[in-house]
Amino acid sequence: MDEPTHHPDHATLERFSRNELTPEEGSRIEDHLRSGCSLCQRRVDDLLLELERMLRDETAEPRVDSGWDRLFASLRWRMSLARRERAAAPRLAAELVEAAADERLALIRARPQLRTPAVCDALLELSFAEGFPDPAQAIELAHLAVRIAEELDPGFYGRSVVQDLRTRAWAHLGNARRIAADFLGAEQALATAESHLAEGSADPLEEARVLDFKASLCSDRGRFEEAAELIDVVIEIYEEIRDPHRHGRALISKGIFLGYAGRPEEAVTLISDGLARIDRGIDRNREPRLELMAHHNLAWFLNDCGRSDEAGELLRSSHDLYQDFPDVWTGVRRTWLEGRIALGQGRPDEAEAALRAAKESFLAQGIGYEAAMVTLDLASLYLQQGRSAEVKSLAREMLPLFVAQDVHRHAASALAAFQQAVELDRVTPRLAREVAAYLMRARRNPDLQF
Repeated sequence: MDEPTHHPDHATLERFSRNELTPEEGSRIEDHLRSGCSLCQRRVDDLLLELERMLRDETAEPRVDSGWDRLFASLRWRMSLARRERAAAPRLAAELVEAAADERLALIRARPQLRTPAVCDALLELSFAEGFPDPAQAIELAHLAVRIAEELDPGFYGRSVVQDLRTRAWAHLGNARRIAADFLGAEQALATAESHLAEGSADPLEEARVLDFKASLCSDRGRFEEAAELIDVVIEIYEEIRDPHRHGRALISKGIFLGYAGRPEEAVTLISDGLARIDRGIDRNREPRLELMAHHNLAWFLNDCGRSDEAGELLRSSHDLYQDFPDVWTGVRRTWLEGRIALGQGRPDEAEAALRAAKESFLAQGIGYEAAMVTLDLASLYLQQGRSAEVKSLAREMLPLFVAQDVHRHAASALAAFQQAVELDRVTPRLAREVAAYLMRARRNPDLQF
């Protein structure tokens, strides 16, 4: 996890190191240090070393009484423990993951060294990384993190620290369930995260994370405008705390939401702005899948704007990003994008070959919904070429094949309307685009009617 960026200022830390804060203020600083903020721990270490030198200097004025010794011992012990926990966390998390699934909870109960904030955060990092490649594993890892967070002792680690960690763990569980298309489970987990958020430290990063995941859930349910409104709050938070990377990521998300809502020009502007921010002074390997997703969607929406040549150039320049993710999920969507760009550039033979390959790959994976949308792209190509017989052939094979897979009732009705228009020779490229736009919005929202 990224380190907290909402830090106490130097003057406050200095007063803390001199034991000059009120008990309430001191408790907040202790909670922050326990959370694992290495930046502030290093600052306090430096201040304590300075005071320690003063203690040992016979000529220093004023003299510091023996109470400082107890303060030094307490702070050093707590910070040393936090450092040890962070150092051990990757190994302990790996041991937990490698254990048999039915033994993991027993291990957490039996081994106190697994029940630390650092191990919980390490599991959440692994869960987030597994989200797209293996949603089931992402859910399992987030579940383990939730169990650890729920068993942490608020008296030892600090109440607000524990509540923040529970917020984080439940939020990640909700996001993993969303990726796995368990939307009800995702909503329930995010609601639990919000309940812990209200009892936490009021760290704006925790609020932003929950809202970010809620926005993604709205998007997956086809509520793109609502998702964009939620992400606006996230953008404001990251602007306020001056976190350019997260700010850029949120702008990219908003661009994608608006692009799916049929506003590709705005999408292009927002995603471009977001990419510029995550690249500024940030290691490009920090979130490689984010960068790939941004480039992929930017090329998609450029093509939707009629800027197919720019989209093609961007796709070519993103070759190395795609190579870093050789999974089938990424590969077939790249092929689909290649077909759409070729169609926009007036290269029908290449477009047809790529779109047919994408369609067959989606069908082989049992993903009928995306296969339906690719088929509509093929139909648009054939309509432009006057190949009405092949359009009818596509329409006839489309409905029974896709109904047998994962297309919901209203989407099937839209496909049936398209098929009927084809049979009556009343289909147009515009109708194909309208059906495709509906399917994009209704992909995971079976209540949205055509």
